[in-house]
Amino acid sequence: MLIEQVDPHGHVVLRHRFAAAGTECTVGRDLGCDIVVDDEHAAPRHALLVLQEDGRVNVRDLGTKNGTRVDGKRVPADTGAILERGEVIVGRTRLRIRTRHVPLGPERVFRRDFLTRHRTLLAVTGVAACMAFGAFLQWLDAPSSLPASVTKGALVAFGIIALWTAGWTLMAKLNRGSWNVRVHAAIGAIAAAFCAWGYWVAGLVAFAAQWSFLVRIGIAVVVSTAFVALYGHLREATHYGRRVSLALAGAVTLVIGVIVWVATIGVDESDVNRVALGPDVRLGARRVVPNRDTADYLTEVDALRLAAGRERQKSLLNAPLADAED
Repeated sequence: MLIEQVDPHGHVVLRHRFAAAGTECTVGRDLGCDIVVDDEHAAPRHALLVLQEDGRVNVRDLGTKNGTRVDGKRVPADTGAILERGEVIVGRTRLRIRTRHVPLGPERVFRRDFLTRHRTLLAVTGVAACMAFGAFLQWLDAPSSLPASVTKGALVAFGIIALWTAGWTLMAKLNRGSWNVRVHAAIGAIAAAFCAWGYWVAGLVAFAAQWSFLVRIGIAVVVSTAFVALYGHLREATHYGRRVSLALAGAVTLVIGVIVWVATIGVDESDVNRVALGPDVRLGARRVVPNRDTADYLTEVDALRLAAGRERQKSLLNAPLADAED
């Protein structure tokens, strides 16, 4: 039988192998036990594991107060429990047991995903795109010293990506023992570049086409990208499973979104140049004058000129000018 002591995250701390039928393994805090656990909720001699001739394991509780559990069920004090594989809980210590009766799956082929294979190219592309966006924003402001300002924007963008990557690589080192600098740089830089350029382009198209809903779509895309990036960081830097990583990524994204929203409201209300925009004004596409040839316009001009001459003659006959009487 193979007995593995695992921590709360499922990582193997110690591994023990026992062979031959009738072999006994005691578990407890006593130094005379075969497996010594540092658990104040375990008795000095807590449980006894006996390897039977058929290859299965008999788990017995040695009269403890907290008892011994197998796969969540308490072991009867008189008969014990028989298992081929499962998890034995002694106090708060988890022991995972496997015997020869447990079938083994086929060997899995080692395959690197797209991110791992192209992490260098993705990291360089993402960092370059972020630096280009920072320089682009400085160029839009049209400062007096353009080269210095563009360089400043690029360096600020590079510094933010560097700090973000450093934090996740440190977490990966503490949890998995490897830095994975290029992987986290690729995730953070690509996500940041996609959010920055995507939101700016969406705003530009919305302004040009007068489609305000594109701004909301851009915000939704930014939030989704941030969620995916956080999930990728958690999967690469921690031992959390998919469900825990999804929950943490969703919670962090929600918190960041609320903070940004509150900060945006505060900045807008304190900005003296803020203008409250009213409803969209659209001009109707109507033809006031139908399309006609130039000759038609000239004909009407001549007719108006003749009519104006007649009206002038009538007015002179009805009310002659003073000079004409003299």
